[in-house]
Amino acid sequence: MVADCGANCARWLLCLANFVFIAVSTCVVIAGTWLAADKASFINLTLNVTSSEINPANSSNGDAEKILKEFVEPAVIEQAAYILIALGAFLFIISFLGYCGAIKESRVLLTAYGIFLIIIFALQIALILLSTIYKSQAEHHSKGFLKTSLSKYYTTGTNKDAVTHSWDLVMAHMSCCGVDGFD
Repeated sequence: MVADCGANCARWLLCLANFVFIAVSTCVVIAGTWLAADKASFINLTLNVTSSEINPANSSNGDAEKILKEFVEPAVIEQAAYILIALGAFLFIISFLGYCGAIKESRVLLTAYGIFLIIIFALQIALILLSTIYKSQAEHHSKGFLKTSLSKYYTTGTNKDAVTHSWDLVMAHMSCCGVDGFD
């Protein structure tokens, strides 16, 4: 009976954790579906939030609102919606396997759940190793991209676009100029 208590506790903790993930993934799928189905209401909501009086982004003379207006386009929102739907569905499937496997004490479902978790863990390890190995190359390419973006797309004067406003905000917050300082 004592050994049974630990197994039952682990089983119900696994059920509880997977149930929470099922609820979260359902919310992610619902948000993605809302974005895919009704982009206009999301754009209106986002623009209303940024134009409110209590928003800290309004302290920069409306630059954040201009940036947001350019980046909140239907194509960008549609891509984000499909990514949210895919990630939510993937998380839902894995959590559902774990939840049903723990409730029914099914070896097949728990084995599939365990294999998915091992694959995800292995992918995380691979990502960590690749980022460690290629850190200097990624830094070099990132700086090159940032310098190109700054030299090609940064504009001065009254006709500023989203890239210019983004660079102005970043440089103001970082108290710096450019990518490598004043170069």
